[in-house]
Amino acid sequence: MKKSQPEEHTESHKRGAVSIILLILIAVTLGVVIYLLLQPDTAANTTMRNVLLAVIAVTVIILFWYIVWEFSAVNRLRRKLVKVAGMVGVEETEKVKVLYLKIYKLYMKLSEKKKQNFYAKVNGLREQLEEHMQNEKELERLLQQSDKGGLADQEQLYLKIYAIYEKLSRDVQHHYYPQIVQLRDRLERGK
Repeated sequence: MKKSQPEEHTESHKRGAVSIILLILIAVTLGVVIYLLLQPDTAANTTMRNVLLAVIAVTVIILFWYIVWEFSAVNRLRRKLVKVAGMVGVEETEKVKVLYLKIYKLYMKLSEKKKQNFYAKVNGLREQLEEHMQNEKELERLLQQSDKGGLADQEQLYLKIYAIYEKLSRDVQHHYYPQIVQLRDRLERGK
């Protein structure tokens, strides 16, 4: 199931805001480090130096937490699901299938509690992928039978083939287009 444009925009906006905050935090930390390096050792600066070192420590802890969180299985799964959601029905089925298998592998690594949050999305993606694969197989089967039967049977078969063809992604359609055109031309000449 695809997310609507506002939801995708909001999610990317949140990620951008977090990245900007982290960049500001890194810039402030670098400024503090440079400031510390340029200050002479005096008793008054010792307190300020301790405060600045605490800021550096907090920054390092936050950055470490963010890196661990960003590369966690949950976030990798979430990113892959968003990426694949836009590919289903557009890209080749085999390409999407490979990505789905990676998604499923990540899904299986999650705890049972976290799996519940992703079950509907992963299952929906699997169902969409199965539907596309079934459509491709059905189209191949019908194309193999396209030269059998009378002209009326072949015309009915062509209508079924074309209905399935329209459901396929553009990349997959390019693969079957010559065969469908050939069948259509053969039927037009047969009239």
